[in-house]
Amino acid sequence: MSIEQARAAIAEAERVGFDLSLVDCNLAVTPEERCLRHAAALEFALALRAAGEKLYARPAPVVTAAG
Repeated sequence: MSIEQARAAIAEAERVGFDLSLVDCNLAVTPEERCLRHAAALEFALALRAAGEKLYARPAPVVTAAG
């Protein structure tokens, strides 16, 4: 890819709404820091999932004998 093609691709991405500042922000930190941030985000997402499962959990139906 040439420089001109890369610039055109970046311009098109910005035109359709991609926030490339997030990419720049991530590239400004070390790979180790990116891994740590990812791990923290994953831990948070899993905690949210667990909280949602706990909140919306339904008790098992009670089975009674017919008679």
